[in-house]
Amino acid sequence: MKLQHLLLGGAALAVVSLLVLLGGTDAARAGTFNPTMTACLDDATTVDLDLFATGDPEECDGDNSAGANSDFTTGFNLPSGDVNFAAAVFFIPSEWSITPGEDIPIGTIVGRLTASATLGLLNGACLNTLPVIFNMMNASIDPSDTVLYLDSEEDPDDVKPSGQEDLDPEYFEDADKSGLQDGIEKYPDFIARVLDDKPGDEVGNPLQPIRRSAGITIVAGAKVLLQFLIFEPGTFIDERIPNERELGYPSVTLLQNIGDPAADPIPGPITDFCTPLLTSNTSFGLSRDNACTDAPGAQLDPICSVSSAPFEPGVEATTDPDESGVPLSTNPEEPGTYTFTTIAAGQRDADGDGIENSMDTCPFAANEGDPRIPGDGDADEDGLDKACDPNDDRLNGGTNSDQDLDGYLNRQDNCPIEPNGDEGTNQRDTDDDTIGDECDPNPDDDDAQGELTIVEISQDITVGEAGPPDQETPPADETPTDGSDEDGGGGGGTIIIIVAVIAGVVVLGGGGYYFIRRRSA
Repeated sequence: MKLQHLLLGGAALAVVSLLVLLGGTDAARAGTFNPTMTACLDDATTVDLDLFATGDPEECDGDNSAGANSDFTTGFNLPSGDVNFAAAVFFIPSEWSITPGEDIPIGTIVGRLTASATLGLLNGACLNTLPVIFNMMNASIDPSDTVLYLDSEEDPDDVKPSGQEDLDPEYFEDADKSGLQDGIEKYPDFIARVLDDKPGDEVGNPLQPIRRSAGITIVAGAKVLLQFLIFEPGTFIDERIPNERELGYPSVTLLQNIGDPAADPIPGPITDFCTPLLTSNTSFGLSRDNACTDAPGAQLDPICSVSSAPFEPGVEATTDPDESGVPLSTNPEEPGTYTFTTIAAGQRDADGDGIENSMDTCPFAANEGDPRIPGDGDADEDGLDKACDPNDDRLNGGTNSDQDLDGYLNRQDNCPIEPNGDEGTNQRDTDDDTIGDECDPNPDDDDAQGELTIVEISQDITVGEAGPPDQETPPADETPTDGSDEDGGGGGGTIIIIVAVIAGVVVLGGGGYYFIRRRSA
């Protein structure tokens, strides 16, 4: 695995108010990358009317007593105009007790993520705000009982009632009519291809998580899968990410099947994912009952067929079986101050114009306009900035929303003026710099097309006082990777990640890491 296999834009994650540039040319400058983060022990049963604002009396009111099963909530924000984050790995201190997934009933509600992301739709400017909510459930970690992510020719008998071929992901099917989609009760096959224990492009052994939580929701009319995988302290994640046991449990986030080397991107209605970005993620200390797992024959809420979880999971159990009350995480037994650590990367910017490659339709020429403003630098509003648009005249043949006619809209195409669609390399991006091989002068060298901005931040949480902590979230201790000292926001709990799905972009949130690896051949 490589750090450049991470993109995270789920949806996509980022943090801190200092840029650290690694490699690249002296002429290029990265766009600003100034995320902030909050984290504290919380009580999710008290309603916080504004999840994205700090200072409300209902927030940070969890039990910080040693050995308590407190909820915890984290927030992650990126200001308007910043480049989006490319990747992040979050570490939960090893002194916390994390209950293994095998000790929690499958389908149990274990957390909830809420996000507000800014999107560009159908080749338009990046100015649409979309709310996203995931109710996270405990999911199988048994690699011997897998489910295909996508239907394929291997399953020709799987058809819709109408007789048409069913091309929906198998993950979202409920073959045994249990109220839970198959991807909750079984282990998605692509995870083994995405996560292994070898650095770089070496083929290793699949990593085995100790717990997996999964959430399903509808985004822009499509079902979207978000997964958080937690591994034992000391697990190798990436060659640029430290894996000392003292850092704690690494948390990894997967969105859909992004990163699967066997997967191809698919065009979609969401053509950009950009800032501002707001997220709030609560991990429950004690599990909640899932009404979608009621006894066989019970009348289930129609939402169960979509998300496997009720829209508003209650605190009190209402169904049989009752999955509530299972300890999910436990505060350290010893009073003290404990540090949560996140290492994050900002996206690359090849031409140094402040617009990340994934949103820049002219990645090698400084844009004349801002792609967040309709028509700015794009007189014909076809999605291509004037800096590289062969024809920007609306009245004389401009307005071609797919300039190279390869099936990908300009603002979704990683080579918008060179065909690389389904009949070509299908958006192949060998070095994962979000510039397609067909138009990348250095397709095997990601650092040639802009630097990854790497930052490291930490957040201390104090355990041991009697009762709930103070209402005000303490300031974070941010530590840039160059060792310099800067003040800013912090993070803890389960880091939020919102990512952009390639060739479509689907927003969602998560907890630690996002892989984006193209097929190699």
